[in-house]
Amino acid sequence: MDFSRYERYESLILRIFLGLTLIFWGYEKLALPKLAETYVKDYQGFMFIDVKLFLLIFGIAQILLGAAMIVGFYTRLASALLALMALVTIIIPGMIIIKDVPHFAYAFATAGGALALLIRGSGAYSWDAKRLRRQRHRTKVAS
Repeated sequence: MDFSRYERYESLILRIFLGLTLIFWGYEKLALPKLAETYVKDYQGFMFIDVKLFLLIFGIAQILLGAAMIVGFYTRLASALLALMALVTIIIPGMIIIKDVPHFAYAFATAGGALALLIRGSGAYSWDAKRLRRQRHRTKVAS
């Protein structure tokens, strides 16, 4: 079966699913108060600010980053940040604290998807592509 005609949707699909992942991670930080207890226990040696403030800041940041990824706004930057978050999840809780890397297998899939999107770019159906088209049009008109 030839899927070549669907390749233009590849980045869109990655953006939507990875963006939703970020939004759910952010929502979890904001909506689940018991999560603060887990973070105190698991990440205490790595926290430099109050845990509730950390969860508030990173919860909001993850929701905004997820929304930006879904619409394709600075997609490569958002992808790089998501890959970094996933790698930190693999290393800190997976290898250092809990020492149960398979428990954090979702972080491997997330990091892989984020790195693929980082390489691939935002695709045709994105804010980035629209901005690039405008730049090209302005350059054409100016010359």
